[in-house]
Amino acid sequence: MNDAALTEVFMNESKEIISNLESDIVTLEENRKDQEIINRIFRYFHTLKGSSGIVGFKTVYEFTHHLESLFDKVRSGDFDVDSDIIDILLESIDWIKSELFTDVDSDESAGKRHELTLRINRYTGKDAADSAKSENFMSEVGAYKGIGSGERFFRINAAFRDNIFFSGIDPLMIIEDLSTLGDVVHNNIQLKRIPDFFVLDPEQCYLTWEIIIRTACDEMKIRDVFLFVIDDNEIDIENVTDRYTDARQKSWGTEKKLGEILIEKGIINDNDLDELINLQGDKHFRLGDIIIQQGLASPRQVDEALQEQEKIKRKIEISTVRVESARLDNLINLLGEIVIGQASLHRLAEGMDEEESFVLNNALYGLDRVTREFQEQIMSIRMVPIGPTFEQFKRFVRDTARATNREIKLKIEGGDTELDKTVIERIGDPLKHMIRNSIDHGIEPADTRAAKGKPAYGTITLKAYHQEGSVYIDVIDDGSGIDAEKVRKKAVALGLLAADAEVSRDRVLSMIFQPGFSTADQVGDLSGRGVGMDVVKTNIEDLRGSVEIKTREGEGTLIRVKLPLTLAIIEGMLVSLGETILIVPLLSVIETIQVKQQDYRTVEGRGEVILVRGEYISLIRLDRLFGIEANCKEPWEGLIVIVESEGERLGIMIDDLIGQQQIVIKSIDTFITSSRSISGATILGDGKVALIIDIHGLVQEIKKY
Repeated sequence: MNDAALTEVFMNESKEIISNLESDIVTLEENRKDQEIINRIFRYFHTLKGSSGIVGFKTVYEFTHHLESLFDKVRSGDFDVDSDIIDILLESIDWIKSELFTDVDSDESAGKRHELTLRINRYTGKDAADSAKSENFMSEVGAYKGIGSGERFFRINAAFRDNIFFSGIDPLMIIEDLSTLGDVVHNNIQLKRIPDFFVLDPEQCYLTWEIIIRTACDEMKIRDVFLFVIDDNEIDIENVTDRYTDARQKSWGTEKKLGEILIEKGIINDNDLDELINLQGDKHFRLGDIIIQQGLASPRQVDEALQEQEKIKRKIEISTVRVESARLDNLINLLGEIVIGQASLHRLAEGMDEEESFVLNNALYGLDRVTREFQEQIMSIRMVPIGPTFEQFKRFVRDTARATNREIKLKIEGGDTELDKTVIERIGDPLKHMIRNSIDHGIEPADTRAAKGKPAYGTITLKAYHQEGSVYIDVIDDGSGIDAEKVRKKAVALGLLAADAEVSRDRVLSMIFQPGFSTADQVGDLSGRGVGMDVVKTNIEDLRGSVEIKTREGEGTLIRVKLPLTLAIIEGMLVSLGETILIVPLLSVIETIQVKQQDYRTVEGRGEVILVRGEYISLIRLDRLFGIEANCKEPWEGLIVIVESEGERLGIMIDDLIGQQQIVIKSIDTFITSSRSISGATILGDGKVALIIDIHGLVQEIKKY
């Protein structure tokens, strides 16, 4: 892997790590003694430190080393997490992001880093001079004198594979990293693998190291240094403390499933584990230490269990492969061409004689099945859970709530709901603006809420779920709600509504999505400038989605976003209307029926309706809506497709039903049509273009009249 590719991998991984860090730090602020989160944050900093060192981001490497030291003391119980530590961590994340992903002024960046380092060092016990200089190695003889309580000696034999440099890893950097954990009292570099000069390859690694380090760290911490190389290199770590002191050897290990592994091995039983957990209590003692102290297992048995746990973790980690989005997009495009080609073959079969058509259709049946499975697999690869996107807003809610002097909790539901990766990437900004509006316009200050009998803190809920073949995202707040009358007056003042216009409450609320509309009394840093909700609506509609508002004054507001599962391929029903072929998404279709003349009537206030099993359903004439010449002029002459959107059923009048097939969705420019009733187009097997009907948009379009 070349330097550019290695850097790209690092950048992608670091974005994920930073996002996870932000979410965990905000969660830690609410649960400051959560040892699992503390350990996870420590591992994130350790990984970020190691990765940045490998690709040459020296300042990030050095700075994250300070953060790692800070959290090492936190997880060791030297001090508790307080508000100042949370602020330091979040400001540090901001500095790392700016250092990695933006062009920053070097002097300003260095100044901020120095300031944060000093604040960190107040907790870690180092001064500025200590931060600037490297650790000095102690002599081997002097190291064995005056061994402090809890100090250990480890022997590390490290033989790296010959081609390790091609992985972008420098063994010297790993050895330097190891030296920061304590005093290297013995460092023997063995030269026996170096070949003759004439066959020596300068790009190969021939050196091996034998190191003895004196440290207060446990073995797990030593192993963490070799996290990226321990799988495919000869790394042997041995605790040799007993050779220099008679002090009792302590165990190590903080992993959550240690007890389960020991139970599976028959070393302890369920009752033992319950007693051990009770002994552990909330004192954050390592479970491995307690097991050894109680005489239930030997240090060796605990160590073997921890190694097994680490192997399981590594197997899980290497079972996933990163693939560039562009490659998946290319696969989707190729799949689309296959689907179009299949449609052409089906059309070709229709023009053949019966025997030839039977043979071809038989072959196509198998191809259809394989293609469908291929599509499902490709789509599943592109589907990612929305949870990480939701988690990113924890930091945003925290900072925005502080800026507006409000107390707000973010509640997340349905984080495992999956969406197409493209949709996930493009929905973040609209959601952020909706959350900002909920904070600035919806959630009241604590004293106002108390006066209304509400909890002092407000709650914003992000909720995702599947329904009717689509994904819904609800942004819910328990704030003051929206004053519909105030919105109406503002709309009249802006000329968006006539003063005497009779419109529904939903129509009034939809004015919020008009460009330049704002009901804020003051223009602030966050909102009130009339910029945003119209852009939110536009961005969501660009994703073939929709957005609506429901509110109760004094109780809160719900903004509901509806999005397609995927932007690429759908199952569609082909219908004809005169010479035009249209596509109705199959997920919205309930049934196709013929109606009798006596079941058709016109109802005041509803227009044309048809009677279907005792229920009157509104009738939609697409020929009038789209300006198409239809062959069937009356409902009982053609067919009616019954569709449903958000619990509302409609009957769509068509001339004939052609069939069902997979549809490759192509976007169309607004200069062709700006109708909300059309979501896109597709190319049929004979090369013709068919428009795809957006059932949800059609329902909304009809409601206007």
